[in-house]
Amino acid sequence: MKKIAFLFTALLLLASCSKGYKVTVTFPDDSANGETAFLTNYDTGDTLLSATVENNACTFEGNADKGFFARLLVGGNRYGFIVEPGDVKLNIAEGTAISPLNDKMAAWSKEMQAIAEDSTLTEAESDARYAEGLFKFYQGNKDNAIGPWAFCNYLMYKDFTEADIDAMLKEAPAEYAQLKRVAKAKNAARQLAVTAVGQKFTDFEVPAADGSMQKLSDYVGKGKVTLVDFWASWCGPCRAEIPKLQALKAKYGDKFDVLGVAVWDNPDDTRKAMEQMEITWPVIIGTEQLNQPTDLYGIKGIPHIIIFGPDGTILSRGLTGDDLANKLVEVL
Repeated sequence: MKKIAFLFTALLLLASCSKGYKVTVTFPDDSANGETAFLTNYDTGDTLLSATVENNACTFEGNADKGFFARLLVGGNRYGFIVEPGDVKLNIAEGTAISPLNDKMAAWSKEMQAIAEDSTLTEAESDARYAEGLFKFYQGNKDNAIGPWAFCNYLMYKDFTEADIDAMLKEAPAEYAQLKRVAKAKNAARQLAVTAVGQKFTDFEVPAADGSMQKLSDYVGKGKVTLVDFWASWCGPCRAEIPKLQALKAKYGDKFDVLGVAVWDNPDDTRKAMEQMEITWPVIIGTEQLNQPTDLYGIKGIPHIIIFGPDGTILSRGLTGDDLANKLVEVL
């Protein structure tokens, strides 16, 4: 009898230590039915599981320790959320993910949205408050799945030197140094130094669908001011910026050129977006998702727009909206 009781207790202990998770995804209608949904690791980009959407839903089941930040990829769209032990419910229609850590993320995001909407703050003040919020969020969650996400986004949000990053890693959990996004941030810091304002352009070449090679130098350094837009079809801010570029082009005409560089995107999705948005300037599109251009220029987020002078010297980078328009007027 004692042996049976011991076995029963052991089974209970095993159950309590289970790190299994179940992610249930629901869609607003049947438009995604038949599509394959992919659960990927945010840091590595690796596909962990796939599932077919049926009856407006799909599920993923696996094992996790502390949990991890994930992305769901389906139908050309991506959704970020945390996978953690237990049940996680992702509602695409409402844009919500429900679980203890996801609830914590939602509350923090609401605070950051309030900062973004605070009309009493300048853009610089708003950016500083958001960066501070990221850092504090990381500090309060170092040992769960939120911590690595907040830490990496903090590194990518601000322009740090490699020495700055190494100093912060000394205060972080040891495993953070192995994150691919940390390595990417350190590479971006190095590349930012060699592609800063005042430096000559760094060339790159990309194979096109027809077998030809497309070079940045085919467009930049040809005796004319050139505005280069690094963008992706899935990126909302990128799409919002394109009509502003079209307005600038309509206003100033041949006084400057525009070049698009489609990065982090499926080539077919890029072409579809170009048609939808009536983009008429040339766009460099690879035969697969492009990472090289952004790696070379230390670009950590898009849209990222660089103004090159007639000789290929970098005149500005990272400006959008009115700031970009004002800089272009100054340059022209």
